[in-house]
Formats: sequence, C-alpha cells, structure tokens
Amino acid sequence: MTLLETLSSKAKQKNARILLPESEDERVIQAAIEASKRDIAKIFLLGNEELMRTKIGNLVGGEGCSIEFVDDENKELRDKYSKTFWMKRRDKGLGLLEASELIKDRTVFSMMMLDDGIIDGVVTGAVTPSKSVLSNALKIIGPADGVDLVSSFFIMSFDEHHQQFGKEIVFADCAMNVDPDYEELAAIAISTSCSAKKLLGIEPKIAMLSFATNDSNKHQLVEKVKKATAHFKSQVKDTEVVGNIQLDAAMDSYVLKIKHPNSNFTPPANVLIFPNLDSGNIGYKLVQRFANAEAIGPILQGLSKPVNDLSRGCSVEEIINTITVTVNQCD
Repeated sequence: MTLLETLSSKAKQKNARILLPESEDERVIQAAIEASKRDIAKIFLLGNEELMRTKIGNLVGGEGCSIEFVDDENKELRDKYSKTFWMKRRDKGLGLLEASELIKDRTVFSMMMLDDGIIDGVVTGAVTPSKSVLSNALKIIGPADGVDLVSSFFIMSFDEHHQQFGKEIVFADCAMNVDPDYEELAAIAISTSCSAKKLLGIEPKIAMLSFATNDSNKHQLVEKVKKATAHFKSQVKDTEVVGNIQLDAAMDSYVLKIKHPNSNFTPPANVLIFPNLDSGNIGYKLVQRFANAEAIGPILQGLSKPVNDLSRGCSVEEIINTITVTVNQCD
C-alpha cells in the first residue's frame, strides 16, 4: 500500500469537513465530486447553491455525491465575520468598514469559517495566488502554539521505476520561505520531522542539503546549513540527521564514505531540507518532471488549523490528494 493509499484509508475514518472556496473553477468542482464519492471528506463548496448544483449536474458523474454549500454572500454570515475579523485586527489598524469590504474576498471568508469551527480545513489556490492564501491564513488562523515559523513540504511519490531510494521522499521548504537564516532552517527541519512522524508515519532520516559536504568548503552558505544542523540537534534528540551534505552523499552510502567518512548517518535520507526556496522549488520540479514523480503539496505546516495552498496549474487528482492530506492534518 502506498503512503497516499494509507492516508486515504485514514481520511475515510475522520469524516472531516473540508472547504473548497474556488467553486468557479471546474477542476475544483470535479475534485469535490470525486472526493465526496470516495468518502475522503465531507466537502463544502463556497458560492451560490443553485448555480453550483447546476454545474455539478452538468458534469459527468455528478450524481450520487453529497456536498454542502455555503453562500459567501449571506448577509448574516458576512456581518458576523466582518465584526469578528475587525476585532481580531483592530489593534493593527483595521476598521470595521474595511473589514466589511475585506470579508467579500472568498479567501478571507474561508479563513473566518475555519476560525469559526464550521469547517475543519481549507484547500484553495487553484485560482487564488499563494500570497493571498498564506497572508490571510496567518492573519486569521495564525501559527500553532510554540511555532515560530510556518513552512511547507512536498511528498514526492515515485513510480516502480524510480524507487531506488524509497517510494516517498519529503522535500522542504519548496514553497514558502525564500531565504531562511540558520534558526529558520532548523525550524523548517523540526516541523518537517514532526510532520513526517505524526502525519505521514515516516521515521525521518533528515539531510540538511548544501553544495558542500562536511568541511570541504567554508562558504557562508555552507556555514548556515552547518549551524542549522547543530541547532536542530540541540532541539531534537531522537532523529537521525546529517548536514551540511550534498545530495549524492545523503542518498548513497558509497559516496558518503568518500566525502564524509566519519559520519554515522545511514543513507538514503527520506527527508530533504533545502537551504533556500531557489534550490527547493527547482529541486522538486526537476524530480517531478525528470523522474515522473508525483508531487503532493505544498502542504503547509505550523498553522493552528489546516490550510493548504494548491498550485494554479493543479490537476483534479492533485486537488483530491491535497484534500486527503488536509483531512489527515485535522484533529
């Protein structure tokens, strides 16, 4: 059984309520229908119920699904959420009239629904820019207790022809933090280690990636990764981690022995922590395109409630996969 199949099985037992705000997009409607039919989640769509039912009815296979609808133009809800949003942000200079205008934004309205407890998670981003999704999630939902940095990861799932290093490898952070300092990089590794264990059921073996291994280069970018690794080790005692390290050494015992003979790390790593967003984003797309890997994510970690941001080029199946992971993030 693949990791995604395991997560799908677990999702069916949770009956979590997941909101898909972007009901104007046909991919989202199709994903809502399929996720409902597979019993992955209790799906909520945002918008006019009559219009959405017509869209669902026009799609092949739209029969037999159970979907709830929430009208974001409902005056009672808008008034309620406008006041709540204003109270949350008034110390930041937000006025009630401004809050009433902002609540018309579906992303804001969705986060308020999540904050209100009407739903358990939000999956959006097929149409909405990531910046809007992330900024509103941080403003309204906020980070979880004890979390200083919200970050993201991808689950890279490999077909039978590309499993020499395992069926799944976790990549972080490939979507959010542009140029983390060493403490932020360590925080990303800590969050990803926790996600691997608790969410994915993977015992993490973490590689803090760099363009140099061990002491082969003294460049400041290498030193950042080395300090991040040391900081991680000071905070987490029960997880195997190596860094700074090049990718080949992290995955191949023979290469590691040559480049870092005194290391007690046992390749291959199953969690790769990239030093910045350039390398992370390029890295996951290279693997996705050249190795035909399925990229599930980005999955956000560190928020107080589950919100996940889709790629605007996402497929229907990628939306369903993200819904599945989001359900598993729900308490």
